[in-house]
Amino acid sequence: MKKRGEITVFLSLMLSVLLFFFQALFQSAENALFRSQMEEALELSEYSVLSEYHRELWKRYELFYLDLSYGGGAEKTEYLEQRAEEFLNLNLKPGKVKALETWDYARATDGRGEAYYEQAVSVMKAKRGASILESFQEYAEYVRQAAEQEENYREADDRESRNLEELSRRREEEEEEGTPNPAEQTERLKGGSILHLILKDPGSVSGKRAELAGVPSDRTLLTGSGARGKNAYGVLNDAWFLAYLLEHFGNAAACLTGEKEGGPWLDYQLEYLIAGRDSDIANLEAVCGRLLAIREGMNYAYLLTDSAKVAECTAMATLLVGATLIPGLVEAVKQMLLLTWAFAESVLDLRLLLNGKRVAFRKDASTWKISLSNALELGDLSGMDDNEDADGLLYRDYLGILLTLTGREKKSMRSLDVIEGAVREASGGQWFYVDQCIDSFRLRTICMKGQEYTAERQFCYEW
Repeated sequence: MKKRGEITVFLSLMLSVLLFFFQALFQSAENALFRSQMEEALELSEYSVLSEYHRELWKRYELFYLDLSYGGGAEKTEYLEQRAEEFLNLNLKPGKVKALETWDYARATDGRGEAYYEQAVSVMKAKRGASILESFQEYAEYVRQAAEQEENYREADDRESRNLEELSRRREEEEEEGTPNPAEQTERLKGGSILHLILKDPGSVSGKRAELAGVPSDRTLLTGSGARGKNAYGVLNDAWFLAYLLEHFGNAAACLTGEKEGGPWLDYQLEYLIAGRDSDIANLEAVCGRLLAIREGMNYAYLLTDSAKVAECTAMATLLVGATLIPGLVEAVKQMLLLTWAFAESVLDLRLLLNGKRVAFRKDASTWKISLSNALELGDLSGMDDNEDADGLLYRDYLGILLTLTGREKKSMRSLDVIEGAVREASGGQWFYVDQCIDSFRLRTICMKGQEYTAERQFCYEW
């Protein structure tokens, strides 16, 4: 009996140990199950919270951002936490949220627009194949040639103007005879508004103005956790970003030809990205001035290689100067004729571009349009409005060249200026601030089910 009693006590002790073990096992399984439920509830809450993205931003610019002001003007992170808690409680049964906090907001304006740049690059990568890079990488070569020839033209214009002035003065002193300056009318035209020369209908230009005080590029911005680093600054990503800008922002030619109706804020938005002025007229004039300089350089470079046109200018210069003993005077007048001819062709080029026509980047005999006699008069160009170079570039492509010459930060921040202004006017959201827009944040919560459970997760739009 004693031995059997010992066995009974032993089994009783073993049963207690086993019961304790199974209780711990069941408790651990229950804890693991609840943690799994918490993670699932957090994931569902993430979808719900992020589904409240700003609709106008998506509609106009294909950008996913959560507006922390929820249309109210002032940022309300407590409302974000309230919404996250509501969604979490709906999905967390049994159990409830005891505490919740959010932080580490990734804002569109972080890094002076780098965060927005990265999402914009992602938008274009998702929409277009890699072949798009080939066409945009051509801009780099266009930019190199444009900058080089533009500088050459400016130097030649200054040099030859001074040279002709000096030689004309000498002729007056030595021969008591004046010398006609073929660039005299051109100089007068350059002193006026370039828009009256190149626009088919100057009255059709947009008269919109924008208040630039307090735009994102001008004000002190809220700071967040910074860019996510998925599409960091680089040459290839610059090409994607340029493609995004050209696709999502309006320009003057599209409005003037009726291809696109004017929208909220400024109509000539790409021109604003380049020039940064407060009106459509000012931006268009600044951009056309730069494009004119590019075309002058390229056209002058071609004229110097065309022996027939050089000979025509030589003959005209000889006729204008007449008999003289001043060496170099005929050559100086010839150079001014070439510069004037290049200017006139450039004016016509810009007129065609704003009419929605294509203009060759590098001219040849077949794409040259204006005669020397017409260049010297530079009167009514309406008869040439339909001339087009089939393989040439459109106005938007020339804007791409200027945008390539514009710094990353300027492009990013000025495009955020446009986005903020357009969203405010389009949706009546006068209290919309782009630096209150986030696409990522971290959330930590403590949930109760008999005891406290802590979980942390990053909520973010995947792009």
